[in-house]
Amino acid sequence: MKQANRTLCKKLCFVIATFFLVASAWAQQKVITGTVTDENGQLLPGVTVLVKGTVNGAITNNEGNFSISNVPEEGTLVFSFVGMKTQEITVSGKTSINVSMVAETIGIEEVVAVGYGTQKRKDLTGSVVTVKEEDFTPGANSNAIELLKGTAAGVVVRQTSSAPGASPSIRIRGAGSINSSNAVLYVVDGIPGVAPSSLSPGDIESIEVLKDASASSIYGTRAANGVVLITTKRGKVGKPVFTYSAYAGIQEPENLIDVLGAKDYMEFVNLRLDWANRAAAYSDSDIANAGQGTDWQKEITRKAYLQNHQIGISGGADNGSTYYFGVNYFDQDGIVLGSDTKKYNLRSNITSKPIERLTVNFGVNYTHQTTSSLNNPTADSGLFQAALRMSPAVPTGIDPETGRYYIDSYNNTDTPYTQIVGQSDVTVYRRFYSFLKADYEIIDNLTATLNLAAQDNNSRRDRYTNRLTLGGLGAGGVANINAGESTHWLVETLLKYEKNFNETHDFSILGGATWEKFDSRNVGASARGFLSDVLETNALQSGDGELGDNVSSSRTVNQLNGFLGRLTYGYDDRYLLTATLRVDGSSRFAKGNKYAYFPSASLGWRISNEEFLIDTEWIYDLKLRAGYGQLGNQGINNFETRTTLVPGGNSVFGDVIAQGVVPPRLANPNLTWETTSEINIGLDYGFVNNRINGSIDYFKRITRDQLFNKPLPSVVGFTSVRTNIGEVTNSGIDFSLNTINFTGDFKWSTSLNLSYLKNEVTSLPEFQQELLGGYAFNNGGTYWVVKEGAALRSYYGYIIDGLFQEGDDIANSPTPADNFQPGMPRFRDISGPDGVPDGKINADDRTILGSPFPDYTFGLRNEFSYKNFTLDVFINGSQGAETFDSYIAETIYPQNLYGNTFSTFYFDRWTPDNPNTSIPSGQNFSLYGGQQVINSLDVVDVSYVRIKNVTLTYRVPVNNTNWFSDLSIYIAGENLVTWTDYLGYDPENSIFGDSLESKAYNGYPLARTYRLGLNIKF
Repeated sequence: MKQANRTLCKKLCFVIATFFLVASAWAQQKVITGTVTDENGQLLPGVTVLVKGTVNGAITNNEGNFSISNVPEEGTLVFSFVGMKTQEITVSGKTSINVSMVAETIGIEEVVAVGYGTQKRKDLTGSVVTVKEEDFTPGANSNAIELLKGTAAGVVVRQTSSAPGASPSIRIRGAGSINSSNAVLYVVDGIPGVAPSSLSPGDIESIEVLKDASASSIYGTRAANGVVLITTKRGKVGKPVFTYSAYAGIQEPENLIDVLGAKDYMEFVNLRLDWANRAAAYSDSDIANAGQGTDWQKEITRKAYLQNHQIGISGGADNGSTYYFGVNYFDQDGIVLGSDTKKYNLRSNITSKPIERLTVNFGVNYTHQTTSSLNNPTADSGLFQAALRMSPAVPTGIDPETGRYYIDSYNNTDTPYTQIVGQSDVTVYRRFYSFLKADYEIIDNLTATLNLAAQDNNSRRDRYTNRLTLGGLGAGGVANINAGESTHWLVETLLKYEKNFNETHDFSILGGATWEKFDSRNVGASARGFLSDVLETNALQSGDGELGDNVSSSRTVNQLNGFLGRLTYGYDDRYLLTATLRVDGSSRFAKGNKYAYFPSASLGWRISNEEFLIDTEWIYDLKLRAGYGQLGNQGINNFETRTTLVPGGNSVFGDVIAQGVVPPRLANPNLTWETTSEINIGLDYGFVNNRINGSIDYFKRITRDQLFNKPLPSVVGFTSVRTNIGEVTNSGIDFSLNTINFTGDFKWSTSLNLSYLKNEVTSLPEFQQELLGGYAFNNGGTYWVVKEGAALRSYYGYIIDGLFQEGDDIANSPTPADNFQPGMPRFRDISGPDGVPDGKINADDRTILGSPFPDYTFGLRNEFSYKNFTLDVFINGSQGAETFDSYIAETIYPQNLYGNTFSTFYFDRWTPDNPNTSIPSGQNFSLYGGQQVINSLDVVDVSYVRIKNVTLTYRVPVNNTNWFSDLSIYIAGENLVTWTDYLGYDPENSIFGDSLESKAYNGYPLARTYRLGLNIKF
């Protein structure tokens, strides 16, 4: 595979070099002169005039005149000026060309997607962010959501795992649900619920994010956490256009953790054993001859290759019928051995106008993806855990005495390399969706729409542990297969009337009904005790049934019905109104609570069009927005409102064993929708011909009637019951700024977005003022809390105020145990049973240590262009979030005295000769362990600033070639530098992925990537 990838890279480089060499012969040259004016006939100085595809150009003088030589006979001149629409004019034998340029209003006139339709940006009254293809986050992106990272204020995209095929996490303006779903709703080409991973990023035209309730309430029940609208590419009327884009690259670990080498490791293990009054494990001779030993992180990581190829074919007929076909192939080897993904994507979008007034849109998308993963970690195991803790004194390779891979004899465990070669974990995804949309204009301005759509997703995961591992050897091989399929059916009927009266009153009204059905089935099987490892998961029946075969299956079905309406009105392009009502019904709720109503309304005032500002030249656009809306959340499991029965224990009747049944839950028929209310006040601005533009929004979102798991006494027979209690508030500010700093031969533009967020639990029931959770590790207790006044799932534990020193009055100081010694943590005595410090360290002294939500996030992008060269630099960052670092916790409180440790925690630990440190001595750590494991040493700040991407592009002059109309090549680097105090692989890592719960453990290292690519248009 590596050889094949190297060959591909060489071929790609050869193709790029070839395109440089065939830049085509010049045709006959000539001189062109002319004058440029604006639409009012005023002369325009400073207009850039270029021969398309070259660096040959001129700039108009004070009289608006230009003269440009060496122009090909059939060349094209490109006229560009800030605030004006770019124009292209074919020479076609002319010697004089005069141009009248038109004001560029795309910033406010552009049409953007909103729920169930489109609107001009200038008419928007809600908080909507649009990200066009040219503004997508660059990089080796396989998931559509990665295109949003750092590009939109209020939208936090977090790559919780860098493993190939891993999906990023996304949050829009925080999270509001304590026990229910906080998932964002994705709507692709009008179909809700399509997974972004099923798309090729190269097929995407634009992404809109509906951030506030007034913008997203049209989607009702699933919009409480924001809506992401993805629009795929369509063809345009004209001759066929062929595009090809490709890149190849190499990846390497951006950061590896510094752990002890063999010599230091042996000395530290002996020291630990001595503290425990146990004999030394290593002799002086062992230590003297140890050297650095095995670096297990380097043994399991590699330089890995990736490649991407995207082909597009599009065009359209004069009657408005268009087509687009896209093909994508993405192949990525992981920087960790045993991980990779391959993804194939096919898509088509066809628009047909078979008769007058009828427009039919048809789309199909199919994805086939195969991902090889590493073994899934539990709280106390995993590949990277093993790589960091494994003894460097254990050699690599085959032990000649056993004929098997070396093991850690002190712990009787496999090495990380053995875990990779001894296990396989492959998942195959097949995702398909299709839609058929018909728009018929019944009479002028009245359009009826029928939208039919279907999704069919299938997956199968095969895992096998072979006899190379100790576990596989003992079990005779272990095989697991899990397969699932899900279907989603959608029917929507809409009726819309829109009309402009006297160019003063702009009116539209939309009404419709929706029906959706979801059907999911899953099956799982496992076996062990095989005669051989050869067949792996392909013959489960050959396992030894007496050793524990297992089969399971399940099916869930639910349905949503909805009714929607939206009214928009604009007066004199100054005063705007949008009102929306969504009524949703869910089969998950009991009779009487199935339906809920979600209204919203928003207003807009285009101040810049008022008479007192309309002649103010430096104000291009100024619009004030205010909106309020309600959203719902039905994020509970099926049947939680009903009493059902599931298989339980067996009973014996006579000589017959009978299967028993039990109720799986205590049903609550009064359970109803979780409701989110939000207010948003925003200002859109544009100054100096829109060279400076952006927006600022303040929002406050309150989620009430939480779908809360209420704990019950054990005598009831159930641990909890779902009910509607509790409240969470998210508030903050979103800010964006775009500037065009320089124009001409040298161009420089800047985009900045900044978001501030405060997440707070504002109400909990009296019967439970704290909800604790999160498994730290064995005997480590819980690490997060849901508590009034704190953020959701805040970290909860003990503050450490330094370390006890020699000479301190330790005996009379508050400590969690007797016999505390110098070098042990000094815990802060915060409270006692009466709410005041009591001289003891116990559970009353726990406090909030941090939040998983960042205080603010930002993205900064600068684009510099000089003639045909463009340099794009993108930086993003996050400040103020914390995580529970299980690596550090286990370093301070080792569960295994033979485990390796972070170098810092060995060399910088407290000793009588090194008292000025925050790292405990490590001696008798059990005295300050137990529930004190969760403390301010292992709840760490994960703030960072990262150079996410740097891309240098060269646009090759192609004006005189018949081969293609556009050609550019580029070199790019991703994740080049990260500034952070975090000691782990990546401050964004979390073992729990998209969950609110964040824990640094067994994280996949971040990859630094270098790519070489090209884009061609024929």
